[in-house]
Amino acid sequence: MLSLRDIVRSGHVVRWNSVKHGRPQYLAEHHYMVTMIARALARRILSAEYYTAEKQILLVDYCLNHDLPELLGGDLPSVSKRKLEAMLGDKADVFKQFDYEIHPPLRKLDQKMDKTPLKDIAKLADWADAIVYIQQEGQGNYEAKIAQQAVNALVSALPQSLLEEAEIEDKMETFFNQPISHTHSIEMKLKQAYADKVESAQKVFPEFQWHEANNVLDALLGGEDAQIKFEY
Repeated sequence: MLSLRDIVRSGHVVRWNSVKHGRPQYLAEHHYMVTMIARALARRILSAEYYTAEKQILLVDYCLNHDLPELLGGDLPSVSKRKLEAMLGDKADVFKQFDYEIHPPLRKLDQKMDKTPLKDIAKLADWADAIVYIQQEGQGNYEAKIAQQAVNALVSALPQSLLEEAEIEDKMETFFNQPISHTHSIEMKLKQAYADKVESAQKVFPEFQWHEANNVLDALLGGEDAQIKFEY
């Protein structure tokens, strides 16, 4: 079982070890970001009647613990884990049992979260943090985003007749929807997974406002920046 001394090391344990990035993301940072994003999602998606104080505590507790087994087991790339699970078949549960062996409290948290909208919200927050990180820190990703913004600004100044004749907007959309780099391909897969999770959660828990998850992600990626506004 992890000790408090072990957990404090989460401020030094690096994630994304198989991806080129501008700066490392540490496990403690990831847990904090997922927690804050999950709280924002829950407040916008869930009803006040459902999202009681007890459920708020459960969501925060889960988000702050969900990846602590990485302290000993490391951050296994998702692609590798999926391939190993496919190879193991019925024995794929070994990964979850390994996590519980390292951090037993996670078993009880998983049981409480299972088959609740809180589990979907936590997963959305997990992916949202990954999307923000890989877009900002993935090698070449942020530059691609700035380039796309510059091209969009240039195209918006062109005559509509020219845009339609040359099919410029369609060509731009096709180009930017293709993987430009490894990190960009990861970002695209994460965004698709996020969209799929929103859709599936809506079907299972239709009483909640799952479309708000898209608004939260949009705000994370392109919302108002208070720092810039404050300085100017």
